[in-house]
Amino acid sequence: MIPSRCTVGLATAIDTGAEMGPDHVPDWFWEVLEGTRPRLSALESWLESQPREVLEAFALGYESAADSLADFSEGVSVEGDVWSEDSTEDLCMWVVGQGCGLWSSVIAGEVRLEEAAQMYLGRARLLPDCVVPWDEDVSDPEHRGYQSPWAIVHGVYRTRFAEELHERSRIPGDVARPGR
Repeated sequence: MIPSRCTVGLATAIDTGAEMGPDHVPDWFWEVLEGTRPRLSALESWLESQPREVLEAFALGYESAADSLADFSEGVSVEGDVWSEDSTEDLCMWVVGQGCGLWSSVIAGEVRLEEAAQMYLGRARLLPDCVVPWDEDVSDPEHRGYQSPWAIVHGVYRTRFAEELHERSRIPGDVARPGR
């Protein structure tokens, strides 16, 4: 069952100033993923129509959701092997991309991350049953190489604003701000 926190309508204001962290993902984020699935080009188009701040908030929401699943540096143990930090991050990003149903099942402990890894590897069926895998089609040739629900926001940001999203979103919190 998908918790109500995952299904609140996009009609609620997108508050890019809302508190975000490992345990908070904005409700609108899940609706965008669910509403565009399984067409990556539909997500691409939605992102292309949004202002910079929404793309930044989408990326932060994605990172927050993935970060809440595991400490990437500790890895995840799959069949006796501990995955690298990068592989664990890839797994967590994939889980988020499958939608709020699988993500919330992992958060709640109903599905262990190790079980999700088996789904990721194609060794177990996807949960929930209604999840349709994303296609990899993009409309803009410049977005080839960004063909996942996590990566596409970076490709769109780069082509629209001529800068890397990660450079913009990782400003240290202790940087002096105007008026301080």
